[in-house]
Amino acid sequence: MRYEDWRREHGSLTHGWWRAGVLVFAVLIIILVSVVDLATPRELTAFGLVITAGPVLAVASARPWAVAAVGAFAWVMAWATSSWQGLGGTAYQQVRLCVIAGMTLLSVAVAYGQNVLERRANRAAEGESMLAAIVESSDDAVIGIDLEGKVMSWNRSAERMYGYTAAEMIGQSIMPVIPPAQRAVPAELLDRIRQGLGLSHYRTQRQHKDGHLFDVSTSVSPVRDRYGTVIGLGLITRDISAVKHAEEQREQILERSARAERLESLGQLAGGIAHDFNNLLAINLNYLEFALEQTTDPDTHNDLTRAKASAERARDLTRQLLVFARKQPTTPETIDLNTVITDTRTLLDRTIGTHIELITHLHPHPLPIRADRSRLEQVLLNLVINARDAMPDGGMIIIENGPTTLTEDTSHQLTPRPYAHLNITDTGTGMPPDIAAHVFEPFFTTKTKQHGTGLGLATAYGIITEAGGTITLTTEPGVGTTCHILLPLSADASGADAPADTTGPAELPIR
Repeated sequence: MRYEDWRREHGSLTHGWWRAGVLVFAVLIIILVSVVDLATPRELTAFGLVITAGPVLAVASARPWAVAAVGAFAWVMAWATSSWQGLGGTAYQQVRLCVIAGMTLLSVAVAYGQNVLERRANRAAEGESMLAAIVESSDDAVIGIDLEGKVMSWNRSAERMYGYTAAEMIGQSIMPVIPPAQRAVPAELLDRIRQGLGLSHYRTQRQHKDGHLFDVSTSVSPVRDRYGTVIGLGLITRDISAVKHAEEQREQILERSARAERLESLGQLAGGIAHDFNNLLAINLNYLEFALEQTTDPDTHNDLTRAKASAERARDLTRQLLVFARKQPTTPETIDLNTVITDTRTLLDRTIGTHIELITHLHPHPLPIRADRSRLEQVLLNLVINARDAMPDGGMIIIENGPTTLTEDTSHQLTPRPYAHLNITDTGTGMPPDIAAHVFEPFFTTKTKQHGTGLGLATAYGIITEAGGTITLTTEPGVGTTCHILLPLSADASGADAPADTTGPAELPIR
């Protein structure tokens, strides 16, 4: 048990015994003086006035009624001893009794004043004790520092938050908990402190004893003495690392929701235009076919052939737009993601060239998913071609997959269940965030007009989302790009018993 707790439990009892002891001692003094007075000759009657010491001593008990009782006892003893000595009714007896009564009244007044002061002091002490208990039980770090920056008080929450004990910090500088980059106090803050003004909910960072930084919200208030002079500062600090992380996650979710809505709107617009445009192209292609069958002039035939090839390329573009808009019919089936990657590997090797190394890390167990196989192969081809174009001087492309499970606290906008993740990483040029935020939009491309239409990633986005998954990218200029794909694992899969990797890919900015 701490000493302060013991004192709170036993202090009042000890104080009560002290008061009782003072009163008993005062009564014994009265009795002793009375006995001595009886034993002295009548010529020494002035000695009887010493009995007034009783109520004077009783003042130390700070109890007015007890002092009055002791005074009354002294008055009775004085009357009895003087009457025993034959001084009853004399002027001396009356003077002695009046002196005792006067001293008793004066002692009662002094005891009353002392009692009032004691009650005020007790209330102040109780208030300070309650305030100290509140400070100690607070979840926020409450710190007091003087104007030189030395710690004067350090509560338990400060110990938990910063890792330093009160014994380590009291009397020492506050600087160890402030990151080096923030130790130069802004002039504006110093001016506010000098003017006696505070600062509320100031967001900054602090440093733990082990060296890691964490986000805090701190309030600074001036501490004044009884004359109003600022003698120090009071700091109330709250760890907001979890709150800030939650806010960042919420902003990411809102950003992804807005991006999904924007892409959905673009998909509807692109799908409507592509559908009508595809009908017009079909008519043009039919007439070009008729014209090619009827012409015999070589030059005209050559021109019509080029026109037909151009129309067919336009038709392919409209098909990609229809895929992005999810208006193209699909034939989903249960397929193994490992098999799709393995079967597409030969085509990918021929596509990327010899200056780029293609590496695959496949999960040892089957990863069955339900999707359109040809479209999934198209996604792989589009992403690998994008990776190849980002590495004109050569590099490396890594394809890896595995199982993962999304839980309720995930930041993905998917139903919590088992998924297969597919990561495609390149060591190319990467992209800045402002460009990466638009790469899934139709016709957005960083390539030249001769080398890109801006529909490759938009088509991949439509295929993956139609299969019930998500596709995102993380990219860093000069480092490379990683594409993250999540696809639901089929419930009736032969590989359902395969061990699950619960780490999962990170959801990062898209390319």
